Amino acid sequence: MIKNYLLTTLRNLKKTKLFALINVLGLTLGMTACLFILYFVNYEKSYDRFHENSERIYRLRYERSDQDGQAVRFASCCPPAGLRIRKLYPEVEKIARLFRYRASVSHAGNRFIEERMYFAEADFLEIFKYEFIAGDAPDGIKQPNRAFISQATAGKYFAGKNPIGQILAVDKKADYQVAGVFKDVPPNSHLKFDILLSYPNLLDLYGKDVEDSWGDSGWFTYLLLKPQADPLAFEKKLPALVDAEFGKVLRAYKLTCDLKLQPLKDIHLTSDFQQEYEVNGDLDTVNFLKVIALFIIAIAWANYTNLSTARSLTRAKEVGIRKVAGASRGQLMAQFILETVLINLLAMALALAAVKLFLPLFGQMTGTPMAYRIWSQQWFWLTVLAMFLGGIFLSGLYPVLVLSSFQPAIVLKGKLANAARGMNLRKFLVIFQFVMALGLLICTFTVFRQISFMKKQDLGFSMENKLVIRAPRVRSASFASELQTFKQQLLKNAKISDFCVGTDVPGRQVWWDAGGIRRVGTDDNKNYQIVGIDYDYVKVFGLKLVAGRNFAREYPADAKALILNETAAKWLGFQSPAAAIGQRVIYWDDTFEVVGVLADHHQQSVKQACEPHIFRFLPEGRDVRGWFVLKLNTQDMGSTLQGIRQLFDEFFPDNPFEYFFLDDYYNQQYKADELFGEVFAIFSFLAVIVTSLGILGLSFFMALQRTKEIGIRKVLGASVLRILLLLAKDFMKLVFISFAIALPLSYLFISQWLQSFALRTDLAAGLFLYPLAIVSLVTIATIGSHIIKAAMANPVESLRFE
Repeated sequence: MIKNYLLTTLRNLKKTKLFALINVLGLTLGMTACLFILYFVNYEKSYDRFHENSERIYRLRYERSDQDGQAVRFASCCPPAGLRIRKLYPEVEKIARLFRYRASVSHAGNRFIEERMYFAEADFLEIFKYEFIAGDAPDGIKQPNRAFISQATAGKYFAGKNPIGQILAVDKKADYQVAGVFKDVPPNSHLKFDILLSYPNLLDLYGKDVEDSWGDSGWFTYLLLKPQADPLAFEKKLPALVDAEFGKVLRAYKLTCDLKLQPLKDIHLTSDFQQEYEVNGDLDTVNFLKVIALFIIAIAWANYTNLSTARSLTRAKEVGIRKVAGASRGQLMAQFILETVLINLLAMALALAAVKLFLPLFGQMTGTPMAYRIWSQQWFWLTVLAMFLGGIFLSGLYPVLVLSSFQPAIVLKGKLANAARGMNLRKFLVIFQFVMALGLLICTFTVFRQISFMKKQDLGFSMENKLVIRAPRVRSASFASELQTFKQQLLKNAKISDFCVGTDVPGRQVWWDAGGIRRVGTDDNKNYQIVGIDYDYVKVFGLKLVAGRNFAREYPADAKALILNETAAKWLGFQSPAAAIGQRVIYWDDTFEVVGVLADHHQQSVKQACEPHIFRFLPEGRDVRGWFVLKLNTQDMGSTLQGIRQLFDEFFPDNPFEYFFLDDYYNQQYKADELFGEVFAIFSFLAVIVTSLGILGLSFFMALQRTKEIGIRKVLGASVLRILLLLAKDFMKLVFISFAIALPLSYLFISQWLQSFALRTDLAAGLFLYPLAIVSLVTIATIGSHIIKAAMANPVESLRFE
């Protein structure tokens, strides 16, 4: 019996090759797209879940607010919080602090700036169970001058030699003995590090007094709660701790400070605070991609259901004859279910092959590392099974029930009792497909329009032809004079027109933050972002002075002067930029004079509103911890860079030469939005393709059903164009109904999405009309070939049909 079913199924599929091809291709595209989207989604959701006890690990954050409720929210914490919690709260099993330290690290001629290096307390390696392949981790890190490095870092510095016992020089100020090597931190970790240094050495750098500074930030603090501890109840105890330790100072400055617990597993998708290790993911994007995956597979299943029910009209006599011959409804259902199983099985096999083939390309596009092995993930195979079974039952069950329900006496007379009801279902499914395709296209156009809009905005500064070099960490006693000579030598090059130094450059959030700042005579303390600059910073970046002056050498008192941006001037209560000039501002316990006000510029992308910036003058040669910026006036970058590198190596020989171009660096901020747009575009295209496949099949069956009608109309004088318009209008009606549904739904979604941008594009009519035009043209092109072929057929052959 099963053999007979199988042979009959293969015979039917061979007989209707176009039907089988469309169904298999539509399901394959839908399944492939769904698997790729869910691969990205599950990778994003997998962050930090590999840690033992991850559900009990929390990050302690620090927030500081002024009396108006304006808050600066840090991903890090203040130094004393971890110390006090360790002593006072028994529900905390372990607590550890890290401090990020960017520095020049060298060994035997190998020099690199290490961005992912941290001073770490010993309990950090008790909370996070990283795998060590050499050395004694928990005990070794308690000792001073010890370093623990990743496998990749060991290869970078020691090239196959045993790293244990070797020495790493950090900024040529301290030597650290390598005491352990750990496996590289997995890519799906919000905290990635290459080197861990003994925490006691941090206190040697900054002094032990920093352990009592509640006003500082930058200490990343993690705690492991005991199994029975209630995190919400514990968090409610922390305000009393802050008040007892720091309340008097806070009240004096009219500030508040809060300590917040953040579950480890939530950090990557929900955390966007100041001083994050890296740009995190976005939970809204992940959730929306899940919805897209569901829509695309639903479109593919709707295609299958549509085509199968349409094809049932051509198989009605087959069913009638089988029933007359004695076949039961159950036998017919088994036959048709087997067809559904084979089509879905073939589609799933092709989808898995496509995933295997295109996974490296998709991973490169989305930044998902190949180390996250899709084939070993339990969710992947459960999803494959769910899609296979779902394809059989959700898309195949209704056509099976329709086919097996035909009554022999009716269908053998050429009548179909359920034809009208089936037509209504098919129209509904086509409308569903069109709504999804139109919605995705509208969103795609909106995303790219918003990205283009952001890139065209006046940022308030010039970033073209700016070469940014990391300032040297290792310096001699004569660094100030060396810097001046270095600058003079650079400016002798006609290809370099200007040079400046600063603690930050546009393209990332300002790291330096300070609270307790107010006008003299007021008590309205607020938090501001601080940028240290030299005399030429304003000129090099083309920042616009709207009042006052820039820092200048003829004003020796500028060491106690400030320049504000417009937002900072407003926050300080000045009615206009001019009103701020000459006024005095208290910066913690010191007093500064405002000498200038700059027009706001977008330190970060225009997605964020301009923040209050205060520019402090840093005397040349002092505290230059950030960047050198060179303004170039040449297209010959190769030889120019080579000359700059040689000069840098000559003046600062113990520092690696690291550089970037500011426009590339700044535009990296749009990478996540561009990726979002590319994903939208790709899967919108696939949705349109899958939908068009369904329309192709339906138009074929429609032309087949109306062959005799077409022949009669031709005999009566109808032209090919008239017949085409007559038959195409049914599909176009569905397109316009779908557009009427998709328009308000898409408008609501994209309006909500645009709310996350400080500056946003307008919702022009083209965002909605272009997708409508695309879907309309695709629909006409898809159905046109079948209808024209039928309309151009010999009417004699058409009238003999059936």
